Amino acid sequence: MPRNQREWIKTLETEGWTQERGGKHVVKMTKPGARPITLPHHRGQTYSKGLDSAIKKQAGL
Repeated sequence: MPRNQREWIKTLETEGWTQERGGKHVVKMTKPGARPITLPHHRGQTYSKGLDSAIKKQAGL
């Protein structure tokens, strides 16, 4: 089930990722030894299936 930005932030933080300062409309999540993940702002709406699976793949989940 696709998630929104807030749900992804909570999920990634439980996996050891930390929230860094992004731009005005994005959040950057970082973890030592991994490439940063950018979570775009979609006005509280859920991400598309493609974006959701891309974030999951980047996070290694």
